[in-house]
Amino acid sequence: MRKAFAIALALFMATSAGAQQSVVQQGQSAVLNWTGDYIEAVGQAVPPTGKEGTGQGKLLARRGAVVDLQRNLLEFIKGVQITSETTMENFMADDRVMTSVTGFIKNVAITDSEWDGEIYTLSGRIYLKDIRQATLPSIQQQVKKEKDEKKVPAPQPKPPTRSQNTGLVLDCRDLPLIPSITFRVVSVSGKEVYSFDQVDMEHFLASGLADYHSNIGWAKDQPRVATTPLTVKPLKVESPKNVDIVVSDSDAAKIAALPDDVVKKCRVSIVKR
Repeated sequence: MRKAFAIALALFMATSAGAQQSVVQQGQSAVLNWTGDYIEAVGQAVPPTGKEGTGQGKLLARRGAVVDLQRNLLEFIKGVQITSETTMENFMADDRVMTSVTGFIKNVAITDSEWDGEIYTLSGRIYLKDIRQATLPSIQQQVKKEKDEKKVPAPQPKPPTRSQNTGLVLDCRDLPLIPSITFRVVSVSGKEVYSFDQVDMEHFLASGLADYHSNIGWAKDQPRVATTPLTVKPLKVESPKNVDIVVSDSDAAKIAALPDDVVKKCRVSIVKR
């Protein structure tokens, strides 16, 4: 069973990772596809003893595989980075969040299934938009708390002269960036130029603060950033979490000069190896 599980997992991981330009975070039994905005996992089970080779045994094996899939998704979801300081596990201490998470995991969309006569294997997918929806009130509280603790200054007013750029591409290929549901872009002098509390919540829920790609040419061609995105190569990520992105003061000024709808509508792409 272990061998079959490893083979099945390798197959679906290869499919996910092989999708052109995908940025994936791989776990033991699940994969988070940041480019596709979903988490996919595998579940497996065998018929109960004495039920091998029967229709009932196959049905019970499938039920067991669904339970295994749900368990694997729940375990993986706990480690998803939500802010620079917190993971999903922190938020799941809230009964409301836990109830929401349990609900969409129970309704996981089955994407593939296979019965080889001995083992039932299936894969299922949940979407990050469900995680964003479930955690939104908690994220808002956590982001405010983190900013108060760090004494982050309020964003500066937009400069009177705006650029004509239609989006923002952050080239983080040389940085140890950890993808996260929320993050901040700050200047070396500490000015915040892009963050969760600057964007329209409907756009955040629908598509997140940014999408992720592994190829910069591909990222620049995406509809999200339209036809003339501003491309910035950040200087570093803030350690030790490696979630928040630091840019030069001159690049921060360019980002601050972006049209309002670029920020409000989350027209941001991140390129990461």
